[in-house]
Amino acid sequence: MKGQPHGLTLVASAVSLALLVLPFALYIRTLAPTITWQHDGYDAGDLITAAYTLGIPHPTGYPLYTLLGKLFTLLPFGDVAYRMNMMSAFCAALTAPLLYWTSLTLLRSRPYAILASACAALLLSTSRVLWSQAVITEVYTLNCLFFATILYLVLRLQPLLSGSFEQVVERTRIVRIMMLIALIYGLSLGNHLTMLLTAPLLFYQCMIASRLCTLRTLEWARVLGMFLLGLSVYIYLPLRAGSQPLLNWGNPGTLRGFVWVVSGSIYRQYVFALPLGYWPERLLAWAGLLRQQFGTWGTALGLLGAWKQAKRSWQLFGILVLTSVLFSTYAIGYNTTDSYVYLLPVYFLYALWIAEAVQTALSTLPKTQGTWSKRAAVLSGLALLALPLGSLRANLQVLDLSNDYTAHHYGSQVFAQVPDGSIIISATDAHTFTLWYFARVVTGRTTVALIDEDLLGYHWYVDGLREAYPWLDLSPTSMGIPLTVDDLIQANIQRHPIFLTDVDSDLIAHYRLQEQGALYQLLAR
Repeated sequence: MKGQPHGLTLVASAVSLALLVLPFALYIRTLAPTITWQHDGYDAGDLITAAYTLGIPHPTGYPLYTLLGKLFTLLPFGDVAYRMNMMSAFCAALTAPLLYWTSLTLLRSRPYAILASACAALLLSTSRVLWSQAVITEVYTLNCLFFATILYLVLRLQPLLSGSFEQVVERTRIVRIMMLIALIYGLSLGNHLTMLLTAPLLFYQCMIASRLCTLRTLEWARVLGMFLLGLSVYIYLPLRAGSQPLLNWGNPGTLRGFVWVVSGSIYRQYVFALPLGYWPERLLAWAGLLRQQFGTWGTALGLLGAWKQAKRSWQLFGILVLTSVLFSTYAIGYNTTDSYVYLLPVYFLYALWIAEAVQTALSTLPKTQGTWSKRAAVLSGLALLALPLGSLRANLQVLDLSNDYTAHHYGSQVFAQVPDGSIIISATDAHTFTLWYFARVVTGRTTVALIDEDLLGYHWYVDGLREAYPWLDLSPTSMGIPLTVDDLIQANIQRHPIFLTDVDSDLIAHYRLQEQGALYQLLAR
């Protein structure tokens, strides 16, 4: 870092490398060996299939995640699901050194900053939610990595904004960093739209730049241009939809389909849909999850660090708290059981406050320990490293998925038992997406029709079924009325074996169900 002795810079860099290697090794050791349903990873089959076939997954389409995932599917080891799991592990591992450098930026080379920052980074790496998402296929570790990168760059920009802006070199550097932030922010929205919740943080940075640096109109135009360049990753959706890929949610080749996918309208019913009576319970759960991530001592240190940061820079503290509140409110109000994953940026910020508290605690030792102060500080620092070790011990057995083959065995059993020309009707994401993965990635069998019961009401979905399975009768019983499950069954039951992944009480009244392995065969009465 600037202003540090060369030897200290080398130490800081070596620690940063270790903070990348150690978490990555931990995640690889506990990585799911194939597709998994654990840790609320039910979307894995959809995301993996989309990346492998360059299709379009469920809204909001995740174009950047799909393109990056395609690169990981080209790795020469493990099955395709394992390679995508590795992408999550890599993104989570990169978050640790980013937290470390962000913390060093905040602590500004104060005594014991390296030790305090490393301790906080290790504690975040072994925390329950980040680790759980690092060993499965999901978009949230990449989302956390984007948040970490943007926050680091914003904080690196602050010292430059306090300098002399008439210096051409310094001014050019400021503009370049702002352009880089804008590009990364645009790209991050191509992974997950919750990054919109960081807008106040970026607005705060832009306001400081406007007040102190007085950027010219052309310079602002360059910043905006980089943001639009990053956001242009969404062009992938209509371009790829025009090729009619196997996985084509919403068919975003049309304007209506594009808006439907990108806006995530199918999930809008969950946003801030939690009834008010459940908010106190969710708030208590929020506090319990925070303690679960960092333990009692870590949580207490975070509160101390937040107080210290507020005393030193109340403006920065305020905008970071606002960011935490926005992410927390969204997670609490999102009416699903897995909304806790949206709290990863909150845990990242809290880890920074833990580093602040650790540094403060270590810095007070010289005042009380006399000539033994440095030795006592080192011993205290090593004792503080017991925090991530305790987190590692508490979470290892719970989060280790290295022997989890449940979803893989299910998919293998299903495709081993159904003959060609069969129809499989599913009603849950776990079964639907896993069977998509086995049909289109593992086996390549297009002679088995996979039907998701909940999607039959969408014209784009039925059109895709006609394209994929031309041998099916997909005509509704009445013109102008969406196709129903009963329409599908009546039109095909005499010609094709029909199986259900789950018992459907509505169908039992009209058909017989015969359990066969992992499925239920539907038979006419």
